[in-house]
Amino acid sequence: MSESTERSGLISKMSKSKLTAQVVFTTFVACLGSVQYGYHTAELNAPQQVMSCSVFRIPSEDLPYERTWLGHRGLKQCVPLDDEQIGVITAMFSIGGVLGSYYAGRLADRYGRRKVTFFTSMIGIIGSMMLFGSNSYTGFIVGRIVVGIASGASIVVTPLIINEIAPPEWRGALGSMNQVFINLGILLTQSLALKFADSYRWRWLLFTGAVVALVNLVLLFQTKESPRWLTTQGRTLEAEIALYRLRRGSYQDARNEIQQWRRETPDEELADQGPTLWRYFQDPAYTKPRRAITATLTGQQLCGINSIVFYGVKVISQLLPTHAIQINFAISILNVLMTFVASLVMDRFGTKTLLMTSTAIMAIASTAISVGINSHTAVLLVGSTFVYIAAFAIGLGPIPFLIIGQLSAPQDAATAQSYGTVCNWLATAFVAYTFPLVHGMLGGSVYLLFALAAASFTAYAYWRIPETRNKNGYQQVWMDY
Repeated sequence: MSESTERSGLISKMSKSKLTAQVVFTTFVACLGSVQYGYHTAELNAPQQVMSCSVFRIPSEDLPYERTWLGHRGLKQCVPLDDEQIGVITAMFSIGGVLGSYYAGRLADRYGRRKVTFFTSMIGIIGSMMLFGSNSYTGFIVGRIVVGIASGASIVVTPLIINEIAPPEWRGALGSMNQVFINLGILLTQSLALKFADSYRWRWLLFTGAVVALVNLVLLFQTKESPRWLTTQGRTLEAEIALYRLRRGSYQDARNEIQQWRRETPDEELADQGPTLWRYFQDPAYTKPRRAITATLTGQQLCGINSIVFYGVKVISQLLPTHAIQINFAISILNVLMTFVASLVMDRFGTKTLLMTSTAIMAIASTAISVGINSHTAVLLVGSTFVYIAAFAIGLGPIPFLIIGQLSAPQDAATAQSYGTVCNWLATAFVAYTFPLVHGMLGGSVYLLFALAAASFTAYAYWRIPETRNKNGYQQVWMDY
């Protein structure tokens, strides 16, 4: 039997792996990092007007704020902030995210995925408590940077863990759980906002971020290190045991899969920690995946999604001031549901097809949002926003973070994940800071810029991004490009 035939038989046998409870649990724990990312992304959306003293929403109880638990402990009812300061505070989350993402890949390669996740959860707790207790503009900036660092590291490490523990035929579905849980984090903050986004209780929305990080920290003690990472460290026996506990089946199956990993990666690359971020950025050897990753991860943000996630309540309140929080909550539910649908169809339709379909619909919906705002047509604004979110959720939402590993060689995956995530954070910071200013100047016409970005990305995906469905490895993915 030829080596290629033997390898194909082994891959076919591995592809029949069952989805065990331990794989599901480990994926869930890893994705709690994505919940933190989603939660902090959207946590200022609903309360930003009350926390900045722009609007006062007083709950039904007849009690002066100074006599509440928060007021009695010297926490201000609100902190005066203008639109530019709100934009800076929102964008500082992305600056922290750049720092976390920049270092996360290398740290995860050196110390392991589990240990890095442990420390990022601790940082998340600290940052959330800083936001909860902040009484100043500077305090909010520092707190947002700290939770950004934690979230930036989490969003790099979570896809790595999932890709490395998932059975091959479940990789797409489990990989898309990263985006599902990001959206669950967004939904959690919008759900709590229905009760707490008022002038008395908005700080508890910030406190909840610490609770999520604490749950992640506790559950990490029930998980094991990634067997693929253990293999790269030469800890083959530990890797075999870890993979067996994850996948069950027979111990020999786990041993065979570990040996297959070793054959796919030469010994000199097993000892290598992968390229540095700077080498990945400038080395011509990485040009093709780097360009595709840059376009995909920046394109996700330049199409305007965070204008809704960060400022959706403010945008919708222009036409529906009394229902903006409830509509934003409904948008978050739709986002979660459609991302889950995407996880079911991704392996059937392929990443490239879903990306193109997603961005083409977003271009049309963004144009309709612009028309709705400028013509003061509330039904068109809300309806097109729902279509926009649904289109994002089926493609441009879950695929970018998932596709990084599929476009990269195994030894480059962690660095590529850091690089792509840094690109995403920089684009996020740009949108977060500039949207309030450009929206103030152009009004609803700002969404025409997002429509142009989405249409441009559709064309780029058609010509420059390879399909990864049914492709076995890096060489096959890039064969025709």
